[in-house]
Amino acid sequence: MKRIFLAALILPVALVLYEHRTEAEIPPPASTESHSVSVVPARLAPMIDRVTCFGNLVSKRSVNLVAGGPGQVKAILFTSGESVIAGTPLAQMDSVVVDARLQAARARAATDKQDLRRVQILADQGLASQNALDAAKSRMADSEADLRIQENRLDQLTVRAPFAGTLGNRLADTGAYLTGTETIVRLEDTSELLVEFRVPASTALAVTEKTPVHIEIPSTNQVIEGHLSFIDPITSPDTRSVMLRAVVPNPSGQLRLGLYVKVALDLRTVTDALVVPTSAIITNLNGSFVFVVDDDGVARKRKVVLGLRDPSNAEILSGVKLGENVVTIGEFRLRDGDPVKIVPLPPEMRDGV
Repeated sequence: MKRIFLAALILPVALVLYEHRTEAEIPPPASTESHSVSVVPARLAPMIDRVTCFGNLVSKRSVNLVAGGPGQVKAILFTSGESVIAGTPLAQMDSVVVDARLQAARARAATDKQDLRRVQILADQGLASQNALDAAKSRMADSEADLRIQENRLDQLTVRAPFAGTLGNRLADTGAYLTGTETIVRLEDTSELLVEFRVPASTALAVTEKTPVHIEIPSTNQVIEGHLSFIDPITSPDTRSVMLRAVVPNPSGQLRLGLYVKVALDLRTVTDALVVPTSAIITNLNGSFVFVVDDDGVARKRKVVLGLRDPSNAEILSGVKLGENVVTIGEFRLRDGDPVKIVPLPPEMRDGV
């Protein structure tokens, strides 16, 4: 008796669920009312396989300038942030002691030179031995070497720019005593900058030094063309990525070190890709679709396989043929088999179609 009662309760519920499921699986019938849509024919156009990432601008060359040895700063010859050329004097260290050593070395070199001349004359006359002549030559070579050393030490007391660039903040003042390890100023070569960025290891396999690089400057939307200068041969074990560097020209000096920029790499170009506007693509859990209007003015839903994409167009690998009219406006109101009325595209959407 109890089983009969439970069956009487379960049977109506099961029938309701079955009817609901059946209705959900049956697609709604196509509308008999024509929908106004705009269409664009599938066409051939070049498509670029482009990868984007972000990186930091760093200087191509940079150096911390220090004194050639311990001593007191006699004069600072630059201002912070100044642009200089190669060889520009930047700081002068106290040279009293080195000047004195240089004068002594010059006097000793002059004396040894005169001694060598006298011994050479005596040796030519047979009045001096070969050993005496060799000793005089040795003393002369030693004094000339010491003279060059003292001249080099004096030159090192003037800190010069090794290459053209822009100076950073001054880190030493006149009168300060330096041991020879403290930085006086940092010099950055900003005529060309480097952008350092990382790409997945799979992407790095398709990158060469000839790969085009586009650098977009934030807030200005300015795009500068660069070229790759370094591809790290080692893949990071932590991120499975590869570091790349690209050279960015900076003739006007508008780019600043440390700037965060957007980088785009053009891996390959498909010259004759079959494309439709990106707005025509409908994507859901079952895949990607488009609506194609046939010769009878009926919208047909087509499943498509997509290739390359950009903000304007999508490459169609299968599902649409060249010249077929694809719905770009009004597709979200359509169902497979709906009759449609084609209306022209708005003027702002006609460019590039």
